[in-house]
Amino acid sequence: MQTGVTNMDISSANLEKAFQKNGLTNKMESSNISLILDEFRPDESSPERTLFLCVLLQALLDATKKPYEGEPAEVRVERDRATSWFFASVGVTAKDFEEVCSHAGVDPDYMREFAYKVLKSGEVEYVRKRINAVLGH
Repeated sequence: MQTGVTNMDISSANLEKAFQKNGLTNKMESSNISLILDEFRPDESSPERTLFLCVLLQALLDATKKPYEGEPAEVRVERDRATSWFFASVGVTAKDFEEVCSHAGVDPDYMREFAYKVLKSGEVEYVRKRINAVLGH
């Protein structure tokens, strides 16, 4: 994912702190997650926007990948990097995230709130299936 992101422990408490550090609120209702995903559908008239939307959605897939027994340390690190990419508030990582959002036509704060809701919701598997459908996997 990003080389500027360090390995982090992404517990619920740390995720909550990162969310608050970015000055975000819990405006979205988790029941709206499914509807919000429709906003991230690729736009055939703009291949560049589609590319950057796919980057955001793939990062969300990476961040929500379920841990499993005996998974390599690299998999855990990549999951943590993907999660922290959404919530970095300073540095190259934060700038990269904001640039990707800009090219995708998505407000960075909105995307952070969406990622936060997905990570905190009980709908992770359903959201992952929807993202995979949007990405054509």
